[in-house]
Amino acid sequence: MKFYVESYGCTMNQGETEMIAETLEEEGHVQVDSLDEADKALIGTCVVIKKTEERMKRRIEELEEKCSEVIIAGCLSSTRKKEIQERCSSLDFIQPSDVEMSKNPLKSKENSFIGTIPISSGCVGNCTYCITRLARGDIKSRSLEDIKERFEQLLSTSTKEIRLTSQDTALYGKDLNTNIIELLGELLKIKGDYRIRIGMMNVDALKPLRSDFMDLMEDDRVYKFLHLPLQSGSDRILKKMNRNYNVKEWSDIVEEFRERFSNLTLSTDVIVGFPGETKKDFEKTKRTVKKAKPDVINVTRFSPREGTKAAEMENKVHSRKKKNRSKEMTDLRFKISRELNERYVGKRTEVLVLEKGKEDSLKSRMDNYKVVILQEEDEEIIGEWKEVEIKSAEDIYLLGEIVK
Repeated sequence: MKFYVESYGCTMNQGETEMIAETLEEEGHVQVDSLDEADKALIGTCVVIKKTEERMKRRIEELEEKCSEVIIAGCLSSTRKKEIQERCSSLDFIQPSDVEMSKNPLKSKENSFIGTIPISSGCVGNCTYCITRLARGDIKSRSLEDIKERFEQLLSTSTKEIRLTSQDTALYGKDLNTNIIELLGELLKIKGDYRIRIGMMNVDALKPLRSDFMDLMEDDRVYKFLHLPLQSGSDRILKKMNRNYNVKEWSDIVEEFRERFSNLTLSTDVIVGFPGETKKDFEKTKRTVKKAKPDVINVTRFSPREGTKAAEMENKVHSRKKKNRSKEMTDLRFKISRELNERYVGKRTEVLVLEKGKEDSLKSRMDNYKVVILQEEDEEIIGEWKEVEIKSAEDIYLLGEIVK
């Protein structure tokens, strides 16, 4: 049968959906690019906020109208299975815990130079707002051997960038008597011309590992990139969120990494409008952000999720205030990122060309994971290293020109 794939949400969800697609191909099915050609559809779903969940449900109904079977993966498959079954009939569900890595050699896919390895699922935290914890449960790490095998499989194809992803990569191995330090150390023993991007890490899990982790980041094959969620600049709100760290601890880790890696790209997450968040709390978040100057801020308006403690909390923030705070934080995010990007204009740097962009352009990455868009039509250079000069800066990317 022919199957069509769509994936939404985090990098981990996309990586799991990709592995399910590989399993279908091993069973003899053929992946197609058009839904009109497909007999079945595979959708990797996300439920992080209510708006996204409703979008997923609508899309599943649309897919069912086109295909004889719809396979639902991702967080929706474990949190809303019964509800979806009542709305649709021709469904099959794959729980996040059921996704396995292929043991067979991977097929080399044309112009596919990016690979994702979900190294664990679930976490040990209990954030009061998080539905992902309900969807994925306690941490379940993949074995170091399986990850290493997958890593080598990807390198044996055309892959140049490998993304290690999880709900919290710093927690990897907590259930297996190992950790992310040992894993990354083993992977870096593998020779090759590649880059590794480490996914999101939470403060409490990274804190005891940070020195060893920074030592490993010195390797040229590891992107100088750190995704460290802040969520709020108010210790009072962090406590209500049950985040298990304070603002100073977050800021101290950022400062340590910036001292070690002057070109570090810092990504963070901020939730605005959490129950009980006052104007004063929001101002504290803005001050923290202004001081830390993250390159990327993922701004989310608080969305009450059924089954979480935060959904039952009092002192809800009015939707209009949430909208205004979201806009204010987003404007600040772009102001900071533009200022940081301007520093690169006129400089020369090496980039890894990774994929086709929009309108005859190519997308590449610097060694700190910064995006550099090249106005080039020659797709033959995808997968190659090129020296470029940064010509201009936009809010979320740089524009570069290959040095001839």
